[in-house]
Amino acid sequence: MRLRLPWHWFRKRAPVAAPPPPILATAEVLERQSPDHAAVRGAELLETNCVETSELGELAKLPPFRPVVISLLRLFDRSDVDLEEVCGLVEADPSLASEILAVVNSPLFAVGQRVSQPSHAIALLGAERTKSLAATLAMRSLMAGGPRTPIVRRFWTHSLATATIARHLAPAFQIAPEHSHVAALLHDLGRNALLAAYPERYATLSCAAYENTAEILQAEMAEFGMTHCHAGTLLARAWKLPSIFMEVAGRHHENSFDIALLSLVQLSCRLADDFMYQAIGRRDTGKPPETIDEHGPQALRGALADRLDSMAEAIEIAIRALDF
Repeated sequence: MRLRLPWHWFRKRAPVAAPPPPILATAEVLERQSPDHAAVRGAELLETNCVETSELGELAKLPPFRPVVISLLRLFDRSDVDLEEVCGLVEADPSLASEILAVVNSPLFAVGQRVSQPSHAIALLGAERTKSLAATLAMRSLMAGGPRTPIVRRFWTHSLATATIARHLAPAFQIAPEHSHVAALLHDLGRNALLAAYPERYATLSCAAYENTAEILQAEMAEFGMTHCHAGTLLARAWKLPSIFMEVAGRHHENSFDIALLSLVQLSCRLADDFMYQAIGRRDTGKPPETIDEHGPQALRGALADRLDSMAEAIEIAIRALDF
């Protein structure tokens, strides 16, 4: 059952929208699409984005993102990406393009006009927001493709809440909001891999109550010989994602300020737990202002605390628009 946030600023949840139509596998999409250039581009992506999984073992049971999405994620390592390149990638996967259109036309973006072409949507969003949205849809698709259990939804809402918080706090850390959003969205990738590899055992572990995060990590190590942080590092390396995403997947439960983006995701993950969007229940959650005072960079604490109200509302909006 969803833990509810007792904070006064939360409104009653609106009904969750109907789930999106099933996502076609990339190979099937390539067979159905008509433009020759998109078919050729898609075939190239299938060839160049093959995922090496020999080191993953049972973790390889978590299917990789679609090739187009992996290519878009890798673009976060580059500063010279333009709209034409992003548009070419998105249009190579008609299923992804249609999902982007559906979300752009939803109240989440409120663009004020009906958008019917992927190129128009990408022009409105910009390259960075398009990459971020594609990653969000891919993560939702990956998790919605498994058993529709409360545990899977809990993992998703925790990741989405963490990503929404990171986007809101990013300006205070002088980090691009879209980059922050994607890094936070992927921080628990290893948790999903362990659930896919060991569904019954990890579900049992996830349903227990723990005193703190350290106890959760100890339980994972005892049961699987690795934590979800190590599992996330292995997946990010196998998928050849940018190194910062690997850092976030592996170190998001540490106390560190040596990398600004990592520090931001660490704080956002804690705040998501405080807002009662926990992936796995623990008893030592606090109140968001206290967490900011304890774990936020000292120079930023006042600015971060001022964003709590808008942050809580943004989480609610994101979940209503992107839940499954």
